[in-house]
Amino acid sequence: MPLTGRGASSVLQVFVLTVVAACVSGCGPDAAVKSTDIRRYVVPKEKTLSADDIAQANRQSTGLNQSRQIDYTLPEGWAEVSGPSGMRLATLAIGDGKDGQEISIIPASGTNRSNVERWQKQLDKDASAEEIADRVDRAMAKAGSVDVQGQKATIVLLTQSVEDDEKVGESILGGMLPMDESRTLFVKFRGPAEVARKEQKRFVAFMASLRLPQINAEQADSSN
Repeated sequence: MPLTGRGASSVLQVFVLTVVAACVSGCGPDAAVKSTDIRRYVVPKEKTLSADDIAQANRQSTGLNQSRQIDYTLPEGWAEVSGPSGMRLATLAIGDGKDGQEISIIPASGTNRSNVERWQKQLDKDASAEEIADRVDRAMAKAGSVDVQGQKATIVLLTQSVEDDEKVGESILGGMLPMDESRTLFVKFRGPAEVARKEQKRFVAFMASLRLPQINAEQADSSN
């Protein structure tokens, strides 16, 4: 039965009082925001990397890459200048590196002879093709070899053609290690002939110490 008149007014008053009471109770002391309810959050600032930090990160990254691509034992008196850079797997130095006595380690294509010819041309830019071929023939005939992980590495000593003693000219001491059917690892020193001859035994020992994970993997596959 619908409410009319005074009954309806009474119901409305009860409803309003109920709402007001609820609001008052919600705003009581227990409902107030306390100091313990407030939490402060501090967002850490991002660290700004210095030039030294970036250089250190690059050195660490370089070391990881190098360890995966190639490993070796440095002879006494040699130093590592840098790891992978461009085509190079590593750059070494004889002595402290200040004299520019660098040794490069580069994987590339081409036959041993074609690369030896290119090296000889670097020493004798004005020589004729016949002269280059003759010098390459003699260098290849005197070439030595060393076993590297079951592979034969060839080592050649090329000298610049000069009228005076060879010690005043330049030489290239080169090592060639087959990596696969299309690539060879070339280890090359170019510098004074006297230094090349003095470092020849250390160069051979260095070639023998080379370890390439790729060759290890291929040997494991062939043995299975």
